[in-house]
Amino acid sequence: MSKVATALWAAIIPKSPVFTTAQAADTAGVSPQSASRALALLAEKGVITHLATSVWGDTRHPDFSPYAMVPVLAAVVAPAQPAYVSLVSALHLHGMIEQIPQAIHVVLPVQRRSRRTAVGRVEFFRMERELIGGYEPGGRAHNFDLATPAKALFDALYLSVHRGQRFTHFPELTLGPRFRTSEMEEWIARVRGPRRRAAVATRWSRLRATLPAKAASRRR
Repeated sequence: MSKVATALWAAIIPKSPVFTTAQAADTAGVSPQSASRALALLAEKGVITHLATSVWGDTRHPDFSPYAMVPVLAAVVAPAQPAYVSLVSALHLHGMIEQIPQAIHVVLPVQRRSRRTAVGRVEFFRMERELIGGYEPGGRAHNFDLATPAKALFDALYLSVHRGQRFTHFPELTLGPRFRTSEMEEWIARVRGPRRRAAVATRWSRLRATLPAKAASRRR
């Protein structure tokens, strides 16, 4: 067994089913080039999967999901930047919409292009740094950050102000028991510029008017 394979099974995969070439190289004590070649051989044998540039995973691991890839991929494309699953992806994970996302939606404070991976497309959306937050560990294994119900919806309303028809229609939206109206209002209050803040507040008010009375009056 190669140094890289030994490092994977002994030290890397027990901690996370998704990892980078750099992690494998550092742990095995080999060059990135050697690690990349060893990982490619393991992928050819079907032992691991090449998910994206410099990102690999054990897709048969019980803790693996496409969302588990997010923090590792984000660290590659935007090092040292916070990144969390939000928008339609988070709304679906929270059971607030039945719509199945066509991509994994990730919010971060810098602009990055979308990425196609072996387990789906990842779309990155930039938000101002003062609006980054409102997330918590997500998934069964808590191996990615997930926007709270209110923050996921706020992110969608905020970006809808800038993106025309994107994130403006949520059929059969339900707020759910964990949605806090006060949290939504707190995020709206943080929006810079009265015109932009008013636009987001208006979107929220119009959306609430379409919800059943019980849902619209969700606990504060």
